[in-house]
Amino acid sequence: MADIVKYGIIGVGMMGREHVINLYHMRTEGVAVVAVADPHLPSQEQAKNLAKSFNWPLKVFSGHKEMLDSGLCDVLVVSSPNMTHCEILMDIISHPNSHHVLVEKPLCTTVADCRKVVEAAKMRPDILLQVGLEYRYMPPVAKLIDIVKGGNLGRVKMVAIREHRFPFLVKVNNWNRFNCNTGGTLVEKCCHFFDLMRLFAGTNPVRVMASGAIDVNHKDETYDGKVPDIIDNAYVIVEFKNGSRGILDLCMFAEGSENEQEISVVGDIGKVNFSSMLTPPFLAGPLSCGMLGIIRRKGKERRIEREKLKILFIVVLSPIQCCLSNLHIARLVF
Repeated sequence: MADIVKYGIIGVGMMGREHVINLYHMRTEGVAVVAVADPHLPSQEQAKNLAKSFNWPLKVFSGHKEMLDSGLCDVLVVSSPNMTHCEILMDIISHPNSHHVLVEKPLCTTVADCRKVVEAAKMRPDILLQVGLEYRYMPPVAKLIDIVKGGNLGRVKMVAIREHRFPFLVKVNNWNRFNCNTGGTLVEKCCHFFDLMRLFAGTNPVRVMASGAIDVNHKDETYDGKVPDIIDNAYVIVEFKNGSRGILDLCMFAEGSENEQEISVVGDIGKVNFSSMLTPPFLAGPLSCGMLGIIRRKGKERRIEREKLKILFIVVLSPIQCCLSNLHIARLVF
């Protein structure tokens, strides 16, 4: 395997095993998963069975430090629970061996820990550390980004994102039911959307206003005598340095919504809308498919000129989800 880029996965719960599947799809590009690390025995067994189905021999470790010391891996994927990220990343960065890293979002659960990791990573130019904010690369969103960055809308003034979806899925030992573990719902779930807002605005935020609550989900659950404290709905307004604004509308007890996610970007000469319907994983089939539609407005008399394009795509990032997406663009030219 001298010419193979060897991957190790730290944390092989649901997301970690998805990374194994994704890397298997990339096997013709010269990659292979050679090791996993996870203290949870059932997750270890599921990872071993998955690797066996791919005919990949797998070394299993109970902790990430043993994996680091083994020297088996070139690249590491950190997909362990959020509250473990800081310690694991600091151990990777401080290790004498160089390992490139893809860490699942969020980077860490607190601003202080994020800054700590960033500063440490700057001292290791031999290491590439990337956060898995994959929404940027979803085909309809990638197209939306191209449209916005191509100047089709003029100067971006407003970004509105709505997600009305099903509740959080069950994770190992239900770690995702508590803010101290996740960083909070707006960190755990919505960092994707804040990343997109910042990308569209083209600058950093200067002010944030938010209101959220625990109204429906998990109120009847207890774990070691504690009731979950993660919010299940919120409104967030973000103001950016250049005067543009973003708003997030989140509801996590709205399963069955026609459009689970909607993104609207408005500039001074145009607007683009994106919407997607995501089926809950327990109802979905093995593949994800989508559709891309484009509408433009132009003309000195504000006449409307429409064009529609449909694109079928397969998303291997989440093979357990089914996604149907639409993208509409309106442009005014005076």
